[in-house]
Amino acid sequence: MTKELVSVIIPTYNRADYVVEAIRSAKAQTYPLKQIIVVADGSCDDTARRVAAVGGVEYYYQIKRGQGAARNHGLRFADGEYVASLDSDDLWDADFLARSVECLETHQLDFVFTNWTKVRGSQSRPSEWLRDGKWRMYQTRRQGEWSLLDAAEVRKLFLKICPAPSSSLLIRRDAIVSGWGEHMQIADDWYMILEMALNRPCRAAFSLTPRWRKRIDGRNVYDGRPFAEAARKLHLHDYSAFRRDFRPLLTRREKLTLAGREAAYRLRLLLHRSAKTDLAARLKIPTIIAMLRNPAGTFINNRARTGRGFVGDD
Repeated sequence: MTKELVSVIIPTYNRADYVVEAIRSAKAQTYPLKQIIVVADGSCDDTARRVAAVGGVEYYYQIKRGQGAARNHGLRFADGEYVASLDSDDLWDADFLARSVECLETHQLDFVFTNWTKVRGSQSRPSEWLRDGKWRMYQTRRQGEWSLLDAAEVRKLFLKICPAPSSSLLIRRDAIVSGWGEHMQIADDWYMILEMALNRPCRAAFSLTPRWRKRIDGRNVYDGRPFAEAARKLHLHDYSAFRRDFRPLLTRREKLTLAGREAAYRLRLLLHRSAKTDLAARLKIPTIIAMLRNPAGTFINNRARTGRGFVGDD
C-alpha cells in the first residue's frame, strides 16, 4: 500500500466514448498522487483501444459479471492508501480528490462523500439528496463546507438511504471490509458502506457542494430506469439481500424497521402495476395513488421524486 496514493477504479461496459472522458476527468485532478485503473466488464466495443490511446492508465478485462465485481477486480490491483471509484458515465470536478483527501486526513475519517449534479443533454438538476433535504438533521457538526458524522449517525443514515453513489466516495483502504456487493443488481456501493458501518464504528463527512456530474442517457444502471424495473432490482432484490446478509449485525428494532420498509415498497410496486389496468383507469385509481405518499413522504408514481434510497435518494 502506497501512502497518500489514491487508487481510482473506473468500471465500464460498452461505453468507449464515455469512459475516455471519465479517464480524462480523473487525470485532470489537481491531487497529484493517483493510480487510474479501468476494468472492462465484458465490453465488446473498442474500449481497449480507446483507453490505450489515452495512456497513463492500467487496463483490465473480465468476463461480464456486473459493476460490483468489476470494481472489486480493480481493487485487487489498487496500491493506494485511499480508494475511489468513478463510474464511466460520470465526471469529477478537478478538485474532487484534493478536497476529499484533505477532509479525510484532517478529521481522520473512514470515508467522505460529496454532492453531485444530474445532467441530461443540456439540462441539469440537483441530486435528490440535496433537493429532498434529508441531510438537514445530520448537519450538527459543521467544519467549513463539510458536515461530520459520528459512527451512530453513519449507521442510522445508511440504514435509511444511500446518499453516496460510488462516484461521490473517497474511502480509506483499510476501512473496506470485503468490497462492493457483487450480488447486488444496483446497490453494490450501498452494500459496501453498510458492511463497513455495521462491522465496526465508522466516521465520515459529507459536503453539499456538487463536485461531480452524473450523465443520464438511458443506459445507466439506475438513473432514468422505469420505476417498476428499478423497484424490482433495488427495493426487492437488493434490499432483501441487505436484510439476509446483515441480519446478525442488526438490532431487533433495525430488523423490524427494514422489514416494514421492504413491505412498503412491495405495496408500492403492486399499486403501480394495478394502476396500469383499464379498470383502474376507469375508477381513477392512478389519480388516487398519485396522491398517496409512502412512509418517507415521496409520491408513489412521481418519477421525478423516485429515488435510490428508501426515502428518495439517487
